[in-house]
Amino acid sequence: MRKLVHRLTVLWLSLLLCFIGLMGNSYAGSIKTVVIDAGHGGHDPGAIGKSNTCEKDINLKLALKVGKLIEENFKDIKVVYTRDKDVFVELRRRTQIANENHADLFISIHCNSAPNNTSNGTETFVMSTNNTTANLAVAQKENAAILLETNYKDNYEGFDPNSVDAYIIFSLYQNAYLNQSIKFASCVQKHFRENIKLPDRGVKQAGFLVLWRTTMPSVLIEAGFLSNLKEESYLASEIGQNEIAQSIFKAFCEWKKEKEKNIASSHTVVNLTSNDNQEKNPNSSQINSDKEVFFSVQISCLTDKKTLNDPIFKGLQTMRMWQNGKYYCYAAGEETSYESAVSLLNSIKNKGFPDAFLIAFRNGEKISIKEAKKYLNK
Repeated sequence: MRKLVHRLTVLWLSLLLCFIGLMGNSYAGSIKTVVIDAGHGGHDPGAIGKSNTCEKDINLKLALKVGKLIEENFKDIKVVYTRDKDVFVELRRRTQIANENHADLFISIHCNSAPNNTSNGTETFVMSTNNTTANLAVAQKENAAILLETNYKDNYEGFDPNSVDAYIIFSLYQNAYLNQSIKFASCVQKHFRENIKLPDRGVKQAGFLVLWRTTMPSVLIEAGFLSNLKEESYLASEIGQNEIAQSIFKAFCEWKKEKEKNIASSHTVVNLTSNDNQEKNPNSSQINSDKEVFFSVQISCLTDKKTLNDPIFKGLQTMRMWQNGKYYCYAAGEETSYESAVSLLNSIKNKGFPDAFLIAFRNGEKISIKEAKKYLNK
């Protein structure tokens, strides 16, 4: 019975992933909203340093500084804070704030700690269930904040932050945004290396509750170790906080520029069929088809350009490819009903493409699934 419930849960979440993937795929336009999350707060102090520096206080100062830099330099971007003072905010509420504001990016700011007081450096996490022992320990430490909430078992569907098995379904939600999350996390670590000279612990993946259900690119930044006396002093200083905030802001600027550049070029489409090796209309923004509205299944985005009869596509039919920045995106199928498109999606997933999701076109231009269904139902 327990195994059956688990399978049904995974199936339900897989369907949810498809839905989230559709939302993420239909996104177009400039960055409009950023949600900045200062970790911990109120009766949850987070980590406490050797000199009694509270993580919740450092997180808040960093969050406000990053937000101010974005507000001052990008007047058209709305910055939303999950908290702007010393109050306790449930982890699930932080996620809700990001989703309710239709954020384009979610940044959760934290400080690290470890039993070994020589541990040092910065690291930035994205959502995943592929936990190493060390990454799992960090996630468990941050997720333990739910134990301070009332009815946490109901709020988080029985989730136990100390259970390794509880992390198995997490990545299904964030998978649709993983590439963009990793890109931003990489920018953060790059600017940390260049500007604050703390050891670079890299971009990592772990199951953080605060990232679990966000429907946008999301990262959790560990800005340094409060358990390390030298780093505690740096994190508590005005100079240190300014340098860290500037680094995160510079990372945001780089990520924003690259993302909007990719969005602008995402309509450069190369239309190929599974029987063609030659490109057709390489500079066209149109998908050639005699169907006004149709669905396809997007399979992958690769840095390497492949011919559409490449064995990696396992003989899938009606293939097409387009370029999105430095990535080549590949899709299969040309279905004129939503039901047949879902059937094709399931078939392609069973062929070994578990992250595939639906996309739609009208008169050769990409549109959202919602719009496609609306046109087809007229």
